[in-house]
Amino acid sequence: MAETRGTIKGAIIGGVIGAAAALLLAPKSGKELRGDIRDRYASMSDRTKQMISDASSKTQEMARQVGQKTSDIVDKTRNVLATAKEEAQSWKEEVKSEIKDEAKQAQKVN
Repeated sequence: MAETRGTIKGAIIGGVIGAAAALLLAPKSGKELRGDIRDRYASMSDRTKQMISDASSKTQEMARQVGQKTSDIVDKTRNVLATAKEEAQSWKEEVKSEIKDEAKQAQKVN
C-alpha cells in the first residue's frame, strides 16, 4: 500500500516537473510561454477552488449529519432516563404501600 502511494506520488511529482520543463524548454517566444504559464496557472487555480468548494460542502454535510445523530442520541437518552425515573417512582410508591400494609397487619396482630 505504501509502495503504491509512493509510486503514485512520484509519478505526479515527475509529471509536474516534466510539464514545467517542457514549458520552459519549448522553443516558444517569451510571450507564448508566459501565456501558456498563465493558462496553466488559471486551470490549476480553478481546479483547486473546485476541490476546496467540494471539500467544504462535504465537511458541512458531515457536520450536519453528526449534529443530527448527536441530537437523536440525546433525545433517546432523555427518554430512557425519563422512563427509568418513572419506574423508580412507581417502585418507590409500591414499596411504601407494602410497608404501610405490613405495618397495619403488624398492629392488628399485636
